[in-house]
Amino acid sequence: MQHLSKILAMLFCISALSARAADTAPVGAWRTTSGCFMIAFILTDGGRAQAVYMTGEEDENAAWTWDGSTLKITSKMFDLDMFSGRLVTDHIEADYVWHDLDNDKLNTQTCEFEKFTPFGI
Repeated sequence: MQHLSKILAMLFCISALSARAADTAPVGAWRTTSGCFMIAFILTDGGRAQAVYMTGEEDENAAWTWDGSTLKITSKMFDLDMFSGRLVTDHIEADYVWHDLDNDKLNTQTCEFEKFTPFGI
């Protein structure tokens, strides 16, 4: 019985640490590992984001929110785009809808991002 209570206590501690880690916003620089249209983004304190796209376009005035489990990135520049990501271990997995301006078509991708340190920082 004592052995079982030690195991339960250990599982509770692991669960509490995982919950605390999930509450921490994924601030920093992230780049795609899956060929996503949004090739990289930087999340800074205060909800500001900078994003770089496969076309070379940049949005330096995007915004982000984090509710403890879901990362949302929005852009005034690309107002039809929708980014919704989850922190999974050390990666972000995201469902991303982006507007192809040339064809006036919405595209959906599942994207993966890894944290990195940009040059010059």
